[in-house]
Amino acid sequence: MGITVNIDIGGTFTDFYATEGEGKGLITKSPTTHYDLSVGFMKGIKSLAREYGRSMDEFLGGTDAVRYSTTLGTNALIERNGPKLGLITTAGHEDAIFLGRGRSWADGGDSQGNKDLARINKATPLISRNMVVGLRERIDSFGNPVCPLKREDVLAALQELVDKGAMGFVVCLLWSFANPAHERMVKQVIEEEYPEDYLGSLPVFLSSDVSPKSGEYTRFITTIVNAYIHGVMADELTKLGNELRDGGYQRPLMLVHNTGGMKKVSRTRAVLTHNAGPVAGLHGALTLGKQYGHKNIIFTDMGGTSFDIGVVSGGRLQTYDFIPVIDRWRTNIPAIEVKSIGAGGGSIAWVNELLGNSLEVGPQSAGSMPGPACYDLGGNEPTVTDADLVLGYLNPENYLGGEMLLDEDLSVGVI
Repeated sequence: MGITVNIDIGGTFTDFYATEGEGKGLITKSPTTHYDLSVGFMKGIKSLAREYGRSMDEFLGGTDAVRYSTTLGTNALIERNGPKLGLITTAGHEDAIFLGRGRSWADGGDSQGNKDLARINKATPLISRNMVVGLRERIDSFGNPVCPLKREDVLAALQELVDKGAMGFVVCLLWSFANPAHERMVKQVIEEEYPEDYLGSLPVFLSSDVSPKSGEYTRFITTIVNAYIHGVMADELTKLGNELRDGGYQRPLMLVHNTGGMKKVSRTRAVLTHNAGPVAGLHGALTLGKQYGHKNIIFTDMGGTSFDIGVVSGGRLQTYDFIPVIDRWRTNIPAIEVKSIGAGGGSIAWVNELLGNSLEVGPQSAGSMPGPACYDLGGNEPTVTDADLVLGYLNPENYLGGEMLLDEDLSVGVI
């Protein structure tokens, strides 16, 4: 039986766990390299190869599976570095994503902001209002065409959005989940005008494909989020897959989903990767619980950036979020429920002057670069890790297996 490599990229560290048959598992870590995630990824793979006493070719050539939970999509949303998209919708509903639902202004807000709801701002839209156009068409709630869609209207909408710099299209028409004919017609026109063999080929995302469910706002948002992070993820994962193949790996890269399963990169929608790492950890807790005979488990995962918590009840994962919030947007792709707060090892301690100079921790994090002050990489704010070091909870000479030395004096200084 070959080697299985499992990789989880977090905000601060990337964790690796490898097994071969019934043999002992090996664990290693490397700092997450946000400027290029593949650098930290391949560094960890090389470390595992050394632990096995093999060359990269031998190690990856003997690997049966590489399973990967990634934060690529999450990072794209945080950094707002996705492409400029155009939204094509039904005339009269151009403002649907901006109006939102009654509670949408609070979705994804931090705990401090939720204490003063009147001061919370709506999330900045991923698509600006001038990049939204409406088409005169209508499908009723039973899927019957009421107002036909005209090709010339689609062409005019496309030209308007392309002239404004659209790098891709999101098509969300009313009741398309009941009858996707009009959305598919729009896609057909786009592909005829901008075929794949053209340099200016533009991707098209249909809500009837990504999120064929009722609920106008969440269906629109789910499709937009998926389109926004798709390109960034596709580029990075293609690069990563190529590096693995160049190193000798001969199988497909598998991506962990937030539903608890996994698929090949070529069979994965980007939106399904959000929060997949904590969900994978919850599955690990379920497996350990079965081995020790425990059916009810509270699972926690403290990383460098966040603290995640989930529940195993009756020996099963029974808690799902059917309208999960991704960043600041409510979607309708069901996911196993794992709650996260900004309270990891890199979370920064600060004084909140608005609340009587109270001491707060997080949600801001020092990440891996510059990281906590004790890393001696330029961090100048006190973090949970600095406090743990000063309190004696951490061994400064055996951090990260001795690969990283911690400077306690720097921690004392910033605290």
